[in-house]
Amino acid sequence: MSKTKIILASILKPVDDSRTYEKIGYSLSQTKKYEVNIIGFQSKNINHVVPGINLYPAFNFNRLSIRRVFAPLICLRYYIKLAPDLIIFNTHELILASILYKLIFGAKICYDVRENYFRNIKYGPGFSKFFRPVLAAYVRGIEYLSRPFINHYFVAEKNYEKEFTFTLKKSSVIQNKFHNIYDTKSARSREFNKLLFTGTLAETTGVFEAIQLAISLNEINPKISLKIVGRAAQKSTANRILKYAYQYPWISLIGGGNLVNHSQIIDAISEADLGLIGYPKNKSTDGAIPTKIYEYLSLQLPIILQHNILWEKICATYNASLNIDFKSVDHADLWEQIQTHDFYTTLPGPEVEWASEAKKLLTSIEKI
Repeated sequence: MSKTKIILASILKPVDDSRTYEKIGYSLSQTKKYEVNIIGFQSKNINHVVPGINLYPAFNFNRLSIRRVFAPLICLRYYIKLAPDLIIFNTHELILASILYKLIFGAKICYDVRENYFRNIKYGPGFSKFFRPVLAAYVRGIEYLSRPFINHYFVAEKNYEKEFTFTLKKSSVIQNKFHNIYDTKSARSREFNKLLFTGTLAETTGVFEAIQLAISLNEINPKISLKIVGRAAQKSTANRILKYAYQYPWISLIGGGNLVNHSQIIDAISEADLGLIGYPKNKSTDGAIPTKIYEYLSLQLPIILQHNILWEKICATYNASLNIDFKSVDHADLWEQIQTHDFYTTLPGPEVEWASEAKKLLTSIEKI
């Protein structure tokens, strides 16, 4: 019996991206019903090869490169070559190419909406202020106009079902919960000297709030260090972080302008004492749950958390976090609380892990 051929397609995400490869791709491959093919950005070192998944690292360019304009056409060539029965793409840039393939060859297509791209563009610092509203309007327009052609939507956040009317009655919420395919175990101390910031490095994700907090805590306890692991899409952001690392030798950076394997992030979480999550207020991240919350919870990393009702509610179940305002906290008092707080009085269970989401994903794909 031949397997159903599926393509998971992206442009900027690496082929071994955690959601596409470790979660969706892995879950599909384990059923033995599907041939899984992932098209995406080149990745330097793939540390964990999943049998049954074929990787096609098709892209390698700067974020604002002219080569990015032609990426959908390159992806379309892969579609034609691989002849999939189902395409799951996770960027608005692949909407037209995926619809074109569907119209000609009859495949089903799904849009994995991982972010509110309209808000990211309009309220984020990635583009000039003049260009932001124009590009944001184009993206939202094409998302609405393409609705009749999309068979199904997977949305990464519960609140997206309210934010996006274009996904109405055609969507499944598949959250970015943690899937530890590396079987990493935690081995951290109770000294709370090793601080950690992981994930996307940008003003909107709070990396500079984390740095300033670490500097203030280091003045109280010189043993404190900060490890930053992630990629900055903007070179200016990476350079700004590097300046801090040069000025403060106890601040280290892994990634910066380069992609980071997810396994490096998981290793860093396992070795850290405290995770810092300090997103500043921004409409581009309103209502979103950072993936690292599930990663930190699953690996029982104590968290210093920016006040956010949604995030605090998740962490409160396990007493996993100290909740503060990064911009106005009393650092001496915070250090006192860190040393005396009893973290993880209740241990997280399957509810923070990928298995429950995988079941929903597989059920949806069977119906499609």
